[in-house]
Amino acid sequence: MTQRRLLCVALAVVLHLGTGVNGSPLESNPRMDIGPVVVLSHNHPAFGAGLEDAAGDADAKITATNFAAISGDDNSELPGSVSAGEAAPTSSARRLELHGTTDLTRLELFFNTPMERDLTKLPTKAAIKPIPWPASYWPVYQDSLNFKWQQGENVLSPAEKYAKAFGHDTKMFVDKVSAKNGIDSQKHRTACATDADCVPLKDSSVCAKREGQPKGYCIPTWFGICHAWAPAAILEDEPKCPVTKNGVTFQPFDIKGLISLTYDGAKLPTVFTGSRFNGPDNEPNNTDEFGRFRDASRRDLGPGFFHIAMTNMLGLLNHTFVVDVTAGSQVWNQPVRSYEVLQMAWHTPETAGRKFYDQDTYPFNEDAKWLLQVKTRFMWIVEAGEDGPLVSTNRVDAHTQFADYEYLLETDENYKIIGGEWLFGSNQNHPDFLWFPAAPPANSSTTEVGLEYKEVRELLRASVTGNC
Repeated sequence: MTQRRLLCVALAVVLHLGTGVNGSPLESNPRMDIGPVVVLSHNHPAFGAGLEDAAGDADAKITATNFAAISGDDNSELPGSVSAGEAAPTSSARRLELHGTTDLTRLELFFNTPMERDLTKLPTKAAIKPIPWPASYWPVYQDSLNFKWQQGENVLSPAEKYAKAFGHDTKMFVDKVSAKNGIDSQKHRTACATDADCVPLKDSSVCAKREGQPKGYCIPTWFGICHAWAPAAILEDEPKCPVTKNGVTFQPFDIKGLISLTYDGAKLPTVFTGSRFNGPDNEPNNTDEFGRFRDASRRDLGPGFFHIAMTNMLGLLNHTFVVDVTAGSQVWNQPVRSYEVLQMAWHTPETAGRKFYDQDTYPFNEDAKWLLQVKTRFMWIVEAGEDGPLVSTNRVDAHTQFADYEYLLETDENYKIIGGEWLFGSNQNHPDFLWFPAAPPANSSTTEVGLEYKEVRELLRASVTGNC
């Protein structure tokens, strides 16, 4: 059954019911005070660690004058600036869980087309090809790319391999990697000798020590460069074959790590939507009478915006994106693989109010004429410690996870999405924010630790075109 037929059949069930609701001004979810395109840095809201750990890293907004220099595309044009939205409403009786014009406008400026909001025109399933490749997020507690993942004697870490193959001072390079992305970047944290020293922190920390050191620092295990791996997995080909450079052999897993770390420091232009929640996760009385988080930054992404973005980008534009799949304070950036709408059912505001909220009418948006109850299976790529090509061998399926999100979509009389509410377990379990790379790094990019994009691309091209 086509998506239009499915929607029309569902509509026919309730078309005879009345919808008399008076309209009211629309209010929007919180959103970050950033430009339409923003540089990926350690102050970027998608940064894969606590933002307090990004001291000294400038948060750069991209303007029309410097976008071409950053992206390496002399013909690129950046759309006009977007003004920041109004302050988030303080009342718990939120009118509309839609990100409003700011986040929608960011998408429309980038794609140079309006986002389709008519539910009868939105695809009910889509999948991206090629599939983003799984890889490690190179945890900080393992000292990032200084981690020796291969077994055996005299093995080298990806960082050591890169330094040796391209003539860089090995000790200086690995020290820079540790200071920027690894254990030494966390010297401000609690000193430790064993994991037991970190237990009182109650933040998933372990005692992370640099190789050969008796002491280290308590570092949460989720800290890493997922914010760099995810866009790299979307934009770059997956490494396939081992590559030898100046007597040093790089495995595909090494090359994935190097390209990911390059993305961390290459001033990648990105489009970001939503609002990062920074905790606390377990604050008392943190939900309202309907089971929704009181903190609006934890309640977002709103399902109205989420559904519009997902169906337009994946379904209509064949363009994937990254989400933080956890609504809590930890950040897990995952590249998106697919979605499929599994169930839909239409309700009037009155039937929705009684069914879901024990109210005489839908309590959140009096402009809503119809409520579409939706269950969507949303799939993303997760981290992997496995070497070799994983997409072409279908091993990617073992590194794909999904969640079934349930939500209400608010629509006007023409079935145009104007907002939404999470339902049931999705109140607590839903994406926190959504973003994507606006362009690959410039070929001339050199990161703060000394990684050169053109050198890493040389390894990647040889790996992709190799015969193995």
